[in-house]
Amino acid sequence: MNFDRMAPHYRWLELLFAGGTLQRCRTAWLDKVTHCRSVLITGEGDGRFLEECAKRLPEADILCVDGSAGMLAQAQKRTQARTEDDGARGGARITFQHAMLPGWEPPAGQFDLIVTHFFLDCFTPEDLRRVVESLAGAAKPDAIWLLADFRVPDRPPPARLRARMIIATAYTFFRIVTGLKVGRLMDPFPLLEARGFRLERIRGWSWGMLYSSIWRRPG
Repeated sequence: MNFDRMAPHYRWLELLFAGGTLQRCRTAWLDKVTHCRSVLITGEGDGRFLEECAKRLPEADILCVDGSAGMLAQAQKRTQARTEDDGARGGARITFQHAMLPGWEPPAGQFDLIVTHFFLDCFTPEDLRRVVESLAGAAKPDAIWLLADFRVPDRPPPARLRARMIIATAYTFFRIVTGLKVGRLMDPFPLLEARGFRLERIRGWSWGMLYSSIWRRPG
């Protein structure tokens, strides 16, 4: 899959599709992680979450990883002034890494915050297992994991049908535009639980189709 073609248009496409709801999902728990000092963000996209994260965590070292050079360029452009100015006065330090997951291996046991927003839905079951295992290995024993994504909600049939139709349409679009090979949404919760993370809180939007969750691994 390759998101480079979408990179210049991603923001307005997202606004057209969901307004500001996806960004609210991304930033829902930032006030709970302001103590974190070593952050790994994967599949960041165009840098809007990264920008907010750097503002809220001014003392953090942030590693931003994305498999799309186009998306990474958008994120760098968005945060360039902050990277230059805040770096000089002791603000958040941002490092960008162009790498694909699974495949790229993060340093083990280094991060107290892992972020995967609208990213884990891009993988086949086996690749998803490998990605979660790799990221969990990069987390410190008492790390926090922020996860926002789509799901088919456990709600009355109209809400489930609506979610299935929207998610199927989104997968079709991304398959055509980016070459995404996934056609079915996988539940990452059991994989996080298997790596010792426990769900602390979760919020839902859009009839439960969108969620934002915060996980913690007891140290």
